[in-house]
Amino acid sequence: MKNDIPKDILPTLVIGLGGTGFQIVKRLKNLFAKKYNGESLPIRYLVIDTDLKSFLDDDIENNEKCQLRFNEGIKSTLDWAYNNPNFQWLPKNPPIIPDFFTSTDQGAGLMRPIGRLYLCKNSKLVYDTLNSAKNSLVDLYKVLTEVGAAYLENMGRHKVYIVGSLAGGTGCGTFLDVSVMLSKIFNRDNTNLIGMFTLESCYDDKLSSDLDAQNRSKANCYAALKELEFYMASIKNPNDERYRFKYNNIGEIVLEKRLLDICYLVENKNENGGVLTSIENIYDLCSLQLFHEIGTKLGSQLRADYANFICKDKDPILKRDRHFSTFSSSSMEIPVDNIKKYCSYRLALDILQGLYNKSNSNIDEEVEEVIKNINDKIDRNNYFVNENSFKIKDASCGELSEALSKMNNLEKKVEEKRILWESNFEKNKEDITKVLSEYVNEKATTYGLLGLANILKRVSNNLKVEVDSIENGNTSISVNTIDKNIKSAIADYNKARKSKKESAEKRLNSCKSEVNTFVKENGNKNNYYITNSISNLVTDVIKRQLDDIDFIRTNIHKYKPQIERELQRIMNQANKKYGGNIISREMVSEEFYKEHYESTYGKHLVGIINQMMTSSNINEVFNNELKIEENLNILSLIRDNTEGLLRLCKYKVDTEDKIKNDTIIEILRKNAEANNKDSTSYIKEELDITAKLSKPFWSAIKNPEVSWTECYYIGSVRDENITNGFTIKPNEEIDKWIRSQMGEKSRQARYVETSNPYSIDVIHITMGACAAYLPEVHHYKQFYLKLLADQTYPLHLDEKYIGLDDLVKDVDELFREYTLSQAYGSVIKVGGKYINNLIREDNKFVFRYKSPYCLPIENVEIESLEEVNNISNIDEDLIIGEDEKQFIDNLSKNINLSKDVCDYINNVEKIYTKEELFNHKKSI
Repeated sequence: MKNDIPKDILPTLVIGLGGTGFQIVKRLKNLFAKKYNGESLPIRYLVIDTDLKSFLDDDIENNEKCQLRFNEGIKSTLDWAYNNPNFQWLPKNPPIIPDFFTSTDQGAGLMRPIGRLYLCKNSKLVYDTLNSAKNSLVDLYKVLTEVGAAYLENMGRHKVYIVGSLAGGTGCGTFLDVSVMLSKIFNRDNTNLIGMFTLESCYDDKLSSDLDAQNRSKANCYAALKELEFYMASIKNPNDERYRFKYNNIGEIVLEKRLLDICYLVENKNENGGVLTSIENIYDLCSLQLFHEIGTKLGSQLRADYANFICKDKDPILKRDRHFSTFSSSSMEIPVDNIKKYCSYRLALDILQGLYNKSNSNIDEEVEEVIKNINDKIDRNNYFVNENSFKIKDASCGELSEALSKMNNLEKKVEEKRILWESNFEKNKEDITKVLSEYVNEKATTYGLLGLANILKRVSNNLKVEVDSIENGNTSISVNTIDKNIKSAIADYNKARKSKKESAEKRLNSCKSEVNTFVKENGNKNNYYITNSISNLVTDVIKRQLDDIDFIRTNIHKYKPQIERELQRIMNQANKKYGGNIISREMVSEEFYKEHYESTYGKHLVGIINQMMTSSNINEVFNNELKIEENLNILSLIRDNTEGLLRLCKYKVDTEDKIKNDTIIEILRKNAEANNKDSTSYIKEELDITAKLSKPFWSAIKNPEVSWTECYYIGSVRDENITNGFTIKPNEEIDKWIRSQMGEKSRQARYVETSNPYSIDVIHITMGACAAYLPEVHHYKQFYLKLLADQTYPLHLDEKYIGLDDLVKDVDELFREYTLSQAYGSVIKVGGKYINNLIREDNKFVFRYKSPYCLPIENVEIESLEEVNNISNIDEDLIIGEDEKQFIDNLSKNINLSKDVCDYINNVEKIYTKEELFNHKKSI
C-alpha cells in the first residue's frame, strides 16, 4: 500500500535478530525510504547479530547495531557458562566444535546454544542497547509531536517488533532473552510486544545441500516452539522459577505477563499449497507486512481488531492458549514501477536501435547542406581571390600598361590570402569540428549512425572531387616576360603604320591573353590551396568522427542485448497469469505496456532526447559523477558511458511519467467490458482469486472445533463519488465484496483507506492459533530427540516445559525408548552397531556388558562385567541394528524388545530421582 503517513502512527522499535532479522530490517528501512521519501518517522531499528557481515552494510546506521562477541577462547567461555544459572543444562565438556567459540564474528552456525551463550555473555550490552533504543524512540517522538507530525494521544504508547528465525543459531538462541529484557524495559501496559518468526521450512532451498544443517534447523525449531508455547501461555504460578531470568550485571528479571502480546509464525507454504521457494521472497513478505502494520492505516485497524477478535479462549482439545497468528498479502495492481521500468528500458532501446540500425539512401541534400554549413562557418570565400578585378578586359594600350601593376597586386593578394588562411587555420579547424559535431549530434537519431557515416563519407568525397576539378599548375610565363611583351607590343603598335595596325593589335590581344592566363593560373593556385586545405581538414575531422561512430556502434552492440533481456523479463512477468509471483497480480496486459509507451514516448523520440540532454538533467542524474563536457550530447554519452543513457531515461520517465488517468478500478472496469461482464461480478472474481493467493504462509491444520478469526483487510482509495463528508467507503464493487465475506463463520473483512490509485491490496491475517497444530512439529521433534541422543550438541530447553507433545505421542514414545535405552545402558553401541545389553530373568534386569551408561536396577556389580570393544566378539543375535534406522525400526516392530526397553526405563525412573538421572545424563 502507498499511503500518506498516518498521523496516529505509534512510536515503534523494530529489532532484527540474526541474519533473518537483519535482512528483514534492511528491506523495511528501504520500503519506508521509498514510500515516504525519507521523511522522519517515530521508528527506530536495531540489529542484534553474531555475524560481522550484518554490520558492514551501509543500510544499517551505527546506532542501530549491536554485535555479540565472545572475545575469549573456548575454555574461558565454558568456565563462565558453568557458573551462570542460565546454563545448568550445559553438560561438562560438551562435544561442541571449538571453532564456533574461537571464530567469533562468524555467526552462531545454526547452533542454538551458541546463540544463547553469545547473548548471555553480552547481556549487559544488549540490555543497555535496548534501553538506549527506547529512549531514542521516545525523544524522537517528542520532537515530531512538537512540530505537529503526530497525535499527542499516542504519547507513551509503543510497539516493539522482534523479528528473526526460529531455525538458526542467533535468532533462535536469543529471542527468549531479548523478549524478557524488553518486558522490563518497556511498560507492558501500554506497549504491544510482537514477535515475527520464520520457521525451518523457509530455508529449504538455502539448506538443500547440507543435511546436517537441515537436521539442526529442525531441532532448533522444535525447541524454540516449545519454549514459545510455554511462555505465551497465561502465567498461573508467578513464583515458578521458569519465569525468573538472571543475568550478570543486570540482575533478575521476572516475567509477569506472557512473553509476547502477538506472535506471528511464518512458513514457506500456505494451506492452499502456494510456496515461496526463495528465502528472499520470505524476507520481502515479512518486511511488507511490517510496513503495512507500522506505516499505514492498517496499523490502527489491526490494533482495534486484535483487541476485539483475538481468541482468548483455550483450544478445547489441547487446553492451551491460542496467541499465535500468521499473515500473507496479495494485490491487484497497475504495476506502475514495472511500467516505468519498461518505458525506461524501451526508450533507451529505441534510441540505441535508431542509432545502430537506421540508414537513408537519399542523402544528396544533406551532403550539400553539410558542405554549405562548413563553408559558411569558416567564410570560405574570404580566402579566395576575385580574378575578375585583375583581368584585362580590353586589349588597349591603356589597360595593358596597367597589367604589371595588376599582376603584382594579384601575387600580393594571393600571398595575403595564404597568410590569412594559415593564421586562421586552428580556428577554422575548430569551426569545422564544431559544425560536423553539431550536425552528427543533431541528425544522429534521424539518419542513424550508418546514415551519418555515409553522409560524412560523401562530404569528404565531394570536397576531394572539387579539389581535383581545380587546375593546379605553375604559371606558364613570368610577370617580367609578360611585362616585356606588353611594352614591346605597345611600342610596335604605336609605331605601326595603318597597314600594320591589324598585326600590332593581334600582339596586344596576345598580351591580354597572357595577362589573363597569368591571373587565372594564380587564382587557381590559390583556390586549390585553400580548397585542398579545407578538404584535408574536413577529412581529418570526419575520420575521427567515423572512428567515434564505429566505437559507439560497438558499445551499442554490446549493451543492447542487456536491455533486451530486461525488457523480455518484464514482459514475461506481464504475461504470467498472476504477475510472476504469489504476492502481486498485474491487471494489465503486454499490450497496455506497449500502448502506454508509444503514446507517451515512442512518437516523440527526437524531442525527448533533446529534453533529456539538458545540463540540468545531466547534473541531476549524475550528480557530478561525470565530467560534463560543454557540448555533451547523446553520442558522446553513449561513447563514454553507455549505461548513463539508461539512467537518463529512467530519470525522464520517473519525473514525467503520465500514468495519471488510469486507476486500478478503471482498468478493472475496462477489463470487465472487454470480457463482456458487468464490473461487479468481474471484480468479485478477481478479488476472490487475490484472496485465495493471500492465504497465510503457515500450514497449521485448523481444529474444526475451534473458531479461528480470519480477517481480510482490503486497501484501496476511497470512492470520491461519496460527497456527504463523513462516509468513507471504497468503490461500490469492492464494498460489495467486503460485505459478502461477513456472513462466513470466523471471517471478518475490513476496508482500509489508502492513497494509491493503482492498487487494491488484500492482507489476510489469521488470529488465535495453536503452534501444536503445525504438521511439521511431528517432524521437528524427531530431529530434536535425535540430536539429544547422538549428543551432537546440547539444546538449551527446560525439560519441564509442556506443549507440542500431544500430537506426536506414538513417535515420542519410540524416540524416548531409543534415547533413554542408550542413556541408561540397556542398548550400547559397538563398532557403530546397536547391541542389546539387557538380560531379563524372572522379571529382573541385568546387563551383559560393562558400559559407563549402565544404570543398574538390581543388586548387580557393574564392575564385574566384561567390557567389549570388538564387534566380532559379540553374538550376532544380540545386534539389534546395523545403523540408527534399523534400530528404530526394530524398536517399532519387535514387541518383546520394545517391552523390555520400556519396562527397564520405567523401573529406572522409579528407583532414581530426577536429579540423579539429570546428573547421570550430564556426566556422560
